[in-house]
Amino acid sequence: MRRVRVKRYEPMEEKQVREEFDTGLAKIRHEIKSQLVPHGFFGSVTCVDIAGADQVPTGATIAIAVKGRTVERSFSRQDIERCHLRVGGVVLSGIIAMVEELSK
Repeated sequence: MRRVRVKRYEPMEEKQVREEFDTGLAKIRHEIKSQLVPHGFFGSVTCVDIAGADQVPTGATIAIAVKGRTVERSFSRQDIERCHLRVGGVVLSGIIAMVEELSK
């Protein structure tokens, strides 16, 4: 039988591991809200981490609720971390698609 070592993060180390992820989520929330404004929408944005085996999120599900309608989409950890400076790529395309779906 083969043993698998699981790395457990100390509290300070876990903060550093989550920093780019949390910064990316904050940028994504801000981008969503700025995309809603031109459509005259005001809504809530919620993010739920998709937990991995080692307590580090493997991604997140982002939901937008506007006027009783809700849309959600999941993004991988790598996609979210790429947004720590600026939202773009797959995430921006997903945000635009979610806002368009709400405006129908």
